[in-house]
Amino acid sequence: MLFNSISFLFHFIFFYLIYYFVSNRIRKYLLLFFGIYFYSQWGIKPTVLLLTSVIFNYSLARYLANELGQKRKVIFIFGVSANLLYLAAFKYFVFVWQLFSDLKISFGFPGIVWKPEIILPIGISFYTFHNISYLIEVNDKRINPTKNFFTFAIYDLFFPLLLLGPIERPGNLIPQIESEQTITKEKIWNGISLFLWGVFIKSTIADPFSRYVEIHASSFESLEPGILWIVAPVIAFQVYADFFGYSLCAMGLAEMMGFQLMNNFKRPFFSSNPSEFWSKWHISLSTWLRDYVYIKLGGNRHGFLRENTNLMVVWFLAGIWHGAGYGFVIWGVYLGLCLVLYRCLKHYGLVKENIGFISHLGVFFTFYSFSLGLLLFRIQSPSETILILQNLSSLPNLSSIPLMILLTALPLILFDFWQEKKDTDRPNFFISTKPYTFLFIFFFLFLWFSLFSPFGKQDFFYFQF
Repeated sequence: MLFNSISFLFHFIFFYLIYYFVSNRIRKYLLLFFGIYFYSQWGIKPTVLLLTSVIFNYSLARYLANELGQKRKVIFIFGVSANLLYLAAFKYFVFVWQLFSDLKISFGFPGIVWKPEIILPIGISFYTFHNISYLIEVNDKRINPTKNFFTFAIYDLFFPLLLLGPIERPGNLIPQIESEQTITKEKIWNGISLFLWGVFIKSTIADPFSRYVEIHASSFESLEPGILWIVAPVIAFQVYADFFGYSLCAMGLAEMMGFQLMNNFKRPFFSSNPSEFWSKWHISLSTWLRDYVYIKLGGNRHGFLRENTNLMVVWFLAGIWHGAGYGFVIWGVYLGLCLVLYRCLKHYGLVKENIGFISHLGVFFTFYSFSLGLLLFRIQSPSETILILQNLSSLPNLSSIPLMILLTALPLILFDFWQEKKDTDRPNFFISTKPYTFLFIFFFLFLWFSLFSPFGKQDFFYFQF
């Protein structure tokens, strides 16, 4: 059940009509039931694995909170390691196996013919990090483990963020689950507008952009010289519209039910430098890595060299988190180097911030460095990196610039520009509690075009992670 599908729409309306009228206690059971049902649409085996993970982490956190000293440390390390091994078994085993085979070939030995087939459970990276953050917060005594199993199960199975996040912190979501949800007209209207806008940019921007990318970058060997200079920003808008669209849908659905999820994007393409960009893109992951990896490694407390070394470790891990493949590793290292280069230039006074033209130039270079990095996601072998560089060594044919693609992205650009001018912390349409005319137009133009558009349905880009 994709959010941008008639099937999900009918299921959610049926669920919400019950949810709205029942007591708060019944709502908790409904949330848990619908979360299990929603995830089970992608298979019974992944659902059993997810439920096993829920039981394991709930029990371990309760046990962890009751221990002190060295035993507590051992239990904590065991819990985090178990979650990482669980993730590695499904996400990285095949890649490591292939890497071992490639190394054998490089040393003149025959490769491994047999290749294991392991199906990656959808959303495993997100809910595993969800659980690790819970164990860390309990171990550091920032929160007490919830005694109610159903509360923790809802935290892990909260369907708006179950598949693609955001990686919500337990200190934010669990208190909301434990308290009574107040549903107001304003929350309903805001939730609907966010959901519809998310569906719109996913279906009418991300999906057609995805098909353009597949046509023009399906093989790096047969590309028109310089075309990747044009394809790269198209990929950037595709990924942004896709993931931002999902995040908006998740925020909208949660708000309609009386919850508030963290904002995962804050107009990242208006950022004038890499540091600012990563404070506005996939915020739940970047802050997760900052708080639980970068700071734990020492952050910026041990000198400039150590600080940048810690950043490279974080971005290497970020690349691996995104996927098991050469392209993801290279992508993580590339973005880490971009960030370190900027910080070095800033450290030695070679760049100036917030100075008119220079700031606008920084927006351009930041956007393009990110866009070119996304090409690395498509690499299947290290040799394809050379093919990308060879293509980028030529200038593009300006007649190849797809005017319709630019026009298609215009609604998203204008929305973000509007939000930037308003300086909003969260996406907001500023609608009143009775915006009947607005929502009438929004529903019948945007939703109709999105759900019945001629582009067909595409999985959300981040499902692969």
